[in-house]
Amino acid sequence: MIPEKVDLFLGYPVSQELAALIDSIPADRRDLYIQSTGEYLTEIQIDNHRYLGKSCGNLSELENLTLLEENIYTLLEKVVPDFPYTETPLTLFPITD
Repeated sequence: MIPEKVDLFLGYPVSQELAALIDSIPADRRDLYIQSTGEYLTEIQIDNHRYLGKSCGNLSELENLTLLEENIYTLLEKVVPDFPYTETPLTLFPITD
């Protein structure tokens, strides 16, 4: 069966090392950048893996996807500065209702 609605999510895989660093920062700072909805990062679980990223919405142009990628890396750096985020690429997922 083909889902009626498919959303795309661009996310960064959260390693155990990064998860520990995120857990060690003050909750008010963490909650400012990682939210369940909104303009900042959201967290999803796929196949027992944790990802931080953003919904792509109706992005259809590669340029817009590149801007979203840059935005996600910028927000991640605000959560835990000095982590080598760019060594790991973001992953694009289909999310169905």
